[in-house]
Amino acid sequence: MSINLRNPILMIPGPMDAPDEILRRCGHQVFPHYDAPTGFPEFHNNLAEKLKVVFGLENGRVFIPSGSGTLAVNMTLASLCTPDREVLIIDNGCLRDYAATNLKCLGVPYAFVSDSFGKAMDADKVRDAMKKKRHQFIYMTHNESSTAVVNPITPIGEIAREFDALLIVDSISGVGGVVVDMGENGADVVAGASQKCFELPPGLAPVAVGSRAWDYMRKMKDRRVPYYLDFLTWENAAIKQRDEHPQLVTGNTNYLYALDWSADRIIEEGIVNRQERFRAAGKRLVEGMTKHGFRMSADPKDASPVVTDFYPPDGILGNVVRSYYLEKHNTMVGYGFAYKDKDGNALTFRIAHFGLAAEPDRVEHMINITREFVREHLT
Repeated sequence: MSINLRNPILMIPGPMDAPDEILRRCGHQVFPHYDAPTGFPEFHNNLAEKLKVVFGLENGRVFIPSGSGTLAVNMTLASLCTPDREVLIIDNGCLRDYAATNLKCLGVPYAFVSDSFGKAMDADKVRDAMKKKRHQFIYMTHNESSTAVVNPITPIGEIAREFDALLIVDSISGVGGVVVDMGENGADVVAGASQKCFELPPGLAPVAVGSRAWDYMRKMKDRRVPYYLDFLTWENAAIKQRDEHPQLVTGNTNYLYALDWSADRIIEEGIVNRQERFRAAGKRLVEGMTKHGFRMSADPKDASPVVTDFYPPDGILGNVVRSYYLEKHNTMVGYGFAYKDKDGNALTFRIAHFGLAAEPDRVEHMINITREFVREHLT
């Protein structure tokens, strides 16, 4: 029995509508994943180097396993974290629970350092928490898409180095569209995903591992890490099988072919320029929505350049607007899950402005259908 899946205009914070060239490459006849004569090993190794540029990584390695962004996070935590070392989780959005769940599954203890939703984490609070108890790891969400806030990496990276800790970063919804700092005082490991700012369908989990993380792993004793999740086994394949079978296991070769195109576009535009183009689209969106009585939930100075969380006019729930967009205009926006009323109803909704969602016609479309919503519901 076949199923006819609905295909709305996607303005959610991932997955995003993919460019035509991405779809063409994903649908290309299958590429083999080994043997130098096929050309794939050289292609893969060049792609890994390109992604180092996207991640802002100079010294380290990028792996591109098949899976969701959760896999990149799980690889990181499984490869580095052990039950005898506690992780400090930055808590200024709902994705703190995502980190805690992963750590709980591994039997790794954790603690939270909290700040208000809707603004970037106060670095002084992180430093104070580390003074009270030094943690081996600090875990942060870079682009906190639940509240549409960006947490700057460098201030937290400086604290990690001050206390000889490692900074683990979930940039699943940021990398490829938001500047990721893995420099001298930046992140030590960054987890990404294909379906966000890389503009691919879900299926790849690129993850960048810096030199400090490698130094730490090589000193660990009695490591017990599942084969597929272990950075060290991936590194071993990347070195010893470089010219024949550079990935640890069979890779999603068509998606890698598509990711190569995306990486070229990102590098050609420049990650700063790309980020600011998405930010400009968000600014235009906010201007248009504000005229119709909507307001952003985030502090403007900390707002994400790739997604915005909106409160509707007073008396209107976020899901009411979201349902209207989908039912009347076949347009899907993200549900709000950071702010709810006493009955658990979402007060906000989220609109992405990266990839095709940042195109001027898409932004104007959102403003126009919002105008129609206001006309039908509030006048």
